[in-house]
Amino acid sequence: MCPGERSWSSPGILSEIMLEYVPLLHHLEALYRMPRDMARFKTYIGSILNAQGDDVEIPPLVVANPMAREHALEYVQKLLELGAEEVAARATEAAARRLPPTGLKVSLMVLDDARGGWTSRHTTVGSLWSLEGRALARWKRSAWVTVPCWTSEPPSPEQIRRETLRVLHQSVWAMHRPLPKDLRTILEFEGQAMRFAETEQWMEAEELEYTWAVIEPLSAAADHPTLSAALYGDPVAYSLGYPPLGLSKNAGLALALHLASS
Repeated sequence: MCPGERSWSSPGILSEIMLEYVPLLHHLEALYRMPRDMARFKTYIGSILNAQGDDVEIPPLVVANPMAREHALEYVQKLLELGAEEVAARATEAAARRLPPTGLKVSLMVLDDARGGWTSRHTTVGSLWSLEGRALARWKRSAWVTVPCWTSEPPSPEQIRRETLRVLHQSVWAMHRPLPKDLRTILEFEGQAMRFAETEQWMEAEELEYTWAVIEPLSAAADHPTLSAALYGDPVAYSLGYPPLGLSKNAGLALALHLASS
């Protein structure tokens, strides 16, 4: 049992868990097979909205790039060849046996951070920390979890499994607890989720010690520049125009996993 699971669960309720995996990649493949014109965009909008056209019915499609180029179609097809939907469905079932009861739909979705110019990976992830209460409440009502597959990252069954478990842990946390806002609680949030997903540590002990020395004095920080640099390291800080902290790529995430596993 991962840290934090004990406080979520209680005897006799695990059989009530509802986590439903919903495959959407075939819909995205069909969209990307269309010519890159307004007809494709209108089809995309129609697939997202409800019959009345006044609300989002399939939230995971919102993050997709509707006008993505051929590389996105190739990426979706690679996921389908890998059996990504089946891998994610099995990971969802495994998560349901370990998490408290929460009614959620779960879907893989492709986010185009490679060549589409549609999505920035770290600003997308970082936006989680700045969600307003009303936006979070709306997300909770939608009861749909998006597991991201980034076009800049070669897919594999193990990566898809870990990402599904990680995102589900974070999503259930957000349903049962306040979202973290300062660096200290974000490290816990990220670390618990990675441990739940059985992520292997990639950083050596000496660098973990150095990273802790840099990050510990910043534990109360809640501003986006500091959070981004602390979690993702100097490469991301430079790319976003934020002050660096002298940290390697994803140093804060490695530290979060270490702290959760200690």
